Amino acid sequence: MRTRSVLIAVLLVLAAAGTFWMGRATAARPMPADRGYASGHADGLLEGRAEQATLNLPATDKAVFDSGYAAGAADVFAGYDGGWDRDAPYVVVLAPGGPGITYRIASRTPLAAGVNYYLCPDGHTLCRQPR
Repeated sequence: MRTRSVLIAVLLVLAAAGTFWMGRATAARPMPADRGYASGHADGLLEGRAEQATLNLPATDKAVFDSGYAAGAADVFAGYDGGWDRDAPYVVVLAPGGPGITYRIASRTPLAAGVNYYLCPDGHTLCRQPR
């Protein structure tokens, strides 16, 4: 009888440990790329920031904030507002912005297959070498 109780206890401990590790493995998996999720996340950030920034302002001021936010989102690509490939990786170099602006895009380099990229010896530019 005692052997049976010990065996049941060992099996319960193993089952609990297995369940724990299965849960950990499932939770650690990255979420799949879902454009609907990304779009909803971006919309939620916009709404949340607008609510936070305009909490005690009249509706007309909120509309002004929304248009300024959209203009700022477009202005981040100043000088590079066209010709970007969607879902393509780039190396973007940032430079100091103008008054009241932290950064601006100094250059962009689309990444290509079959090319090695590395920092040039000058420490400021991107060098390329075919593989």
